[in-house]
Amino acid sequence: MEEEVRRARDEVVNTVASRPAGTANGRRALPRALLRRDLGLLVAAGVADLLVAVAVVAAGPDAWFTTAAGIASAVLGANAIAGAFQESRRRGGEVARVREHGADPVDTLAELRADVPPPRWTLVIRVLYELFLLTAVTLVLVSTVGAAARVVVVAALVCHLTATALNDRYSRRRERWKSDFLREEDVVLPPLPDRWRVLVPHRPK
Repeated sequence: MEEEVRRARDEVVNTVASRPAGTANGRRALPRALLRRDLGLLVAAGVADLLVAVAVVAAGPDAWFTTAAGIASAVLGANAIAGAFQESRRRGGEVARVREHGADPVDTLAELRADVPPPRWTLVIRVLYELFLLTAVTLVLVSTVGAAARVVVVAALVCHLTATALNDRYSRRRERWKSDFLREEDVVLPPLPDRWRVLVPHRPK
């Protein structure tokens, strides 16, 4: 089974690498609303993490762990915002490619995967991890700062958990734009190769 999965993944990677690129003709009249769908979740998550960075550095003591926490949060926030713009450009390229060259089996695989969201327990584990990690950092900070700063630290904790939830929601919805695009453009998806069916996740019961 593992060997079948590995071979199927290799074939998918090779198919993606050999895809023809879309040209300017395919980028005409791009569906802007679809290209930007759900990317606001990424931007909002990035802004929340940037606020965390500012709050931690401003309220925390002048120590290495405060600086490290602030830098880590700032990097997460900046990456999320940059990722939203990169994803918008990638979607534009996908639209151009499908319009000019049609869909391929990888598009079919992506459509089948998009219809099966990840299980909820992944969010539960992530939130528990974030709570454990950030609670530990918060306890260290509040033991060395005043009462007013503690409020800021708690607000930072809430902001980061909000960013985590927004990122999770985006990860569940990130490919739905393509499903709507394929339907609006009446694109016919090719059949999925039988050997690739090992890559299709099972629907949660």
